[in-house]
Amino acid sequence: MTLAVRHLVAEGLSLAETAARVGYESESAFSRAFKRHYNAAPGDYRDAARA
Repeated sequence: MTLAVRHLVAEGLSLAETAARVGYESESAFSRAFKRHYNAAPGDYRDAARA
């Protein structure tokens, strides 16, 4: 998930691109796993980190 955060925040990749790069077959599976780990949706986490 640390790598996923780097892709989302620092590199500005989309959720779909990030999911594929970290090994998830679907954006929804990645989103669920991310939310379990960080207690926030990936898009919300990215927005908060950029603010």
